[in-house]
Amino acid sequence: MATTTSPEPNALVPVPGTGTHRVVPTALSRLLHRYPVLFAQLRGFGVVAVICTVVSVIIFAALRPSTGTQWANAISLILCSVLNTELNRRISFGVQGMHFWWRDQRRGLWIMLLALAMTSGSLWVLHEVRPDASIAAELIVIIFGNVTSAVTRFLLLRYWIFRRLRKNSSSILEH
Repeated sequence: MATTTSPEPNALVPVPGTGTHRVVPTALSRLLHRYPVLFAQLRGFGVVAVICTVVSVIIFAALRPSTGTQWANAISLILCSVLNTELNRRISFGVQGMHFWWRDQRRGLWIMLLALAMTSGSLWVLHEVRPDASIAAELIVIIFGNVTSAVTRFLLLRYWIFRRLRKNSSSILEH
């Protein structure tokens, strides 16, 4: 008596709306379909995070020799804060126009202060442990601090600054 086995269920399914009809695991596909706005925001936030981290690291590395570690960090974060908030307004949350621009930027600066506290604290700890730390070690600590504060930044952007958009999710552009 021959036994036949049923074919394995397809563990990968195409996801419409991803632009290239990529194939993703079924569980992730279900999440993408259930929370499309969240995933569009996360995708946009990731793009903005990479751009702003690169810009911040370049500014930090350029300013560090003349201003010192903490000032270079503060200046790079302040300069990147406006860029970060504006890019997240447009790319992550689909906000067009200047309505609430000043309020969004002001709140973005508060978030930057949190990031500044995290990265400055990380640099302070590094210099307490290794007073002669290299610029490479400082950059690693800054990047780690930025990545750590990015989770907090996304949550504050989504649930504080742009919470007005959650009530009318149709105004958010799908990316």
